[in-house]
Amino acid sequence: MKTIPRFRTYVDIVTTVVTGYYTKGKIDIGPYFTTYSFNPVEGNRFRIGGRTSSNFSTRTEFNAYTAYGTRDQRFKFGVGGKTFVSKTSRQIVELAYKQDVEQLGESVNAFRQDNILSSVFRRTPNTKLTLVEESKASYLREWFTGLDNTLLLRYRTLYPLGDLEYLKPSPDGEPPTVLNSIQTAEVGLNTRFAYKEKYISGDFARVSLGTVYPTVELHLATGLPNLAQSEYGYQRVVLHVYQRLQLGVFGWSRINAEVGQVWGNLPYPLLILHSGNETFYYDDLAFNTMNYFEFISDRYAQLFVEHHFEGLFFNRIPLLRRLKWREVVAGKVVAGSLDLARTEKEMLLLPGMYALDRGPFAEVSAGVENILKILRVDA
Repeated sequence: MKTIPRFRTYVDIVTTVVTGYYTKGKIDIGPYFTTYSFNPVEGNRFRIGGRTSSNFSTRTEFNAYTAYGTRDQRFKFGVGGKTFVSKTSRQIVELAYKQDVEQLGESVNAFRQDNILSSVFRRTPNTKLTLVEESKASYLREWFTGLDNTLLLRYRTLYPLGDLEYLKPSPDGEPPTVLNSIQTAEVGLNTRFAYKEKYISGDFARVSLGTVYPTVELHLATGLPNLAQSEYGYQRVVLHVYQRLQLGVFGWSRINAEVGQVWGNLPYPLLILHSGNETFYYDDLAFNTMNYFEFISDRYAQLFVEHHFEGLFFNRIPLLRRLKWREVVAGKVVAGSLDLARTEKEMLLLPGMYALDRGPFAEVSAGVENILKILRVDA
């Protein structure tokens, strides 16, 4: 079957849609959804990139891309590679370097900044972008199925773009000093434990099929001042717990709880920028009514709860039962604190940026999912 041209074309199309890459011999070209995007800072952005495919190697992968914006007239690029030290115990070494535009304050679940959907389905222009120059090295070791560690060394230079400004207060009432960039170097250790988790595995990537037990992640990092012009010493701890609960006829719930703290005298880009969302796309791991850079903390705790009724109520209505629509509700809350005096000794906050000193930020929503099998609408 795989040698029949029509079937081969169908498989290629499905693979491209699912992975974002089109395989041509030893090269995967993509992701296709980043080929064109736009924003007020870069203007029209064009990107081309790819990675080596499993036809090149099932142990080593190289990747590279370049992008260009018509407004800023600047090339961006990234190169990287990763290789298995051992497949038996799953040990992976990765090196990467990039100079590219990012949106700080996004969740890990958000559309990428250069995704065309992020450009089209926006509720506000993304004018607070950052040019990130980053060198990164990491080593992942899986001790047994469900438990792994990642050791990470990262050096970053952040350049404000658009409406972002880095203003350092001056003594004696003098005008603030404009900083062109800030530099950081850090070493981190990430631990992830998911008891009896099941996977679908590719050559490098894995897709989790979940576990009935909680998934726990612990992220530790420390800043390395005076290393390669790094300016800041700090410590950061973040603990994240995820649990999916099956509740029989009442449906199922997804719970994400997280606490974290940063110690050190730091400017706002290096503190906790609570995850906002300025697109119309619903982000499970962000506050969808919060803007980027709206709230900041150096210590926080947050809880996201989402419940899917799986037709518990709609199935009682004949038309909705035939449509197979499903009910969903969600609630999110974050509480935090910020040593404002210490923070503003390093850098003035942006206009419209706040601490959570007046109380927690919370949002609730109710919606309908499984519309045409793929869509979800929340309010």
